[in-house]
Amino acid sequence: MDAKIKETAGKNVMAFVKKFEKHGPRLPGSIEEQKAADALVKEVKLQTGLDAKKEEFTLRPHSGVASIPILGVWGIVSMIFYFLTYIKAVELAFGIVSLVLINAMWIFAVPQVFRYKMWFEIFFKKAKSSNITCELPARSGKNDITLIYSGHIDTSWNWNLAAYGSPKKMIPLTVIGIFSPIIFLVVAWIKVVGGYDLGSEGHAWLTIVPIITTIGTVPLVLFLSYNKKKASPGAMDNLTGVGLALEVFKYYQTNPELLPDNCRIVFAGLGSEEAGLRGSFAYVKEHFGKEGDDLLIKGKTYVVNIDSVADADHFEVVQGDLWQTTFFNKDLCNLAVDAMTELNLDPKRIYNPIGGCDSTPFHKKGIDTFTFAAQDPVASDYYHTFRDVSARFSDKVVANGFDVLINVTDKIIDYHNKR
Repeated sequence: MDAKIKETAGKNVMAFVKKFEKHGPRLPGSIEEQKAADALVKEVKLQTGLDAKKEEFTLRPHSGVASIPILGVWGIVSMIFYFLTYIKAVELAFGIVSLVLINAMWIFAVPQVFRYKMWFEIFFKKAKSSNITCELPARSGKNDITLIYSGHIDTSWNWNLAAYGSPKKMIPLTVIGIFSPIIFLVVAWIKVVGGYDLGSEGHAWLTIVPIITTIGTVPLVLFLSYNKKKASPGAMDNLTGVGLALEVFKYYQTNPELLPDNCRIVFAGLGSEEAGLRGSFAYVKEHFGKEGDDLLIKGKTYVVNIDSVADADHFEVVQGDLWQTTFFNKDLCNLAVDAMTELNLDPKRIYNPIGGCDSTPFHKKGIDTFTFAAQDPVASDYYHTFRDVSARFSDKVVANGFDVLINVTDKIIDYHNKR
């Protein structure tokens, strides 16, 4: 790629990041997220002259990851009831209450927090979010191949354990927070079903272990803050992704001859990714399998999801989400690695060990996809914290990201033509 084009693209994306960074945190379903979405519609018009479409959807933003502090309190309450079984008059009743509470906690947590299901949404307040999309139809009028470049608009709640403590301690503290209620669940079953008294001889562990698990659950209570002012401004995660997706879209609008006549390009700014990929799920629901809608077609549509491009030494392809048991198209992942290798960026292959990315809803419907990132995959004091600001990284990193995306686009088109 011409060095001047690459440099200009990097500066354009950084200008976009700094402009939208002024909106501040954009929590899923918040007024701030909606204002940023409206501003994005105007920005697309300003930069491309095209009208972007705003697709609204409803969600329950606190029903997923944001419920972790609630679950921490829930677990501790169940442990308090457990200790109240010392009172003989209510021993059985409080033992059953404790057991029901801790079982209910995990029945909720596994599908909602870990697996991003929507089984218990009804217990949470509704909110609105939006996906912003703009299409550049194929010049021939026949969309035989569709390339979607996506990035999420919203930002994360502030992860207190990373922001205020040592990031290296965040993961072990979180693991302790997760396993403490699991251990307590086992102990509670043994105590209640076995009919053991807490003060009985030889069963001191039935008291000691729950004391430890109660303390161990505290990291869940402290995990994140609901304070909007302390939330992440999301410069890296993920204004870089949205900015790069728009810059690639604009590049091909300006240089249509670089694409086959039958290739359509789509920009997608997705909402509420941090609330369990709700925006990408809504996007797939809106466009997949609908009569007359050819946007998401197996074998013809390719989704290049861009999520956090800021760390120069950590260019990577996300090959899947372990919690969601999704493993993205191997061929596309290989193409992405090849594109980065050719640019001497020393790419890595990773799987998201926790959470998920916006490629997952597309993959679940059989749409070919992968996620591109340039982010240190270990815990840091800027990931999902108030320190995620544009001053931390340079336009040269996002310029390299732009170079990768143009390179991988050529490879995807060649791959499609050979299928």
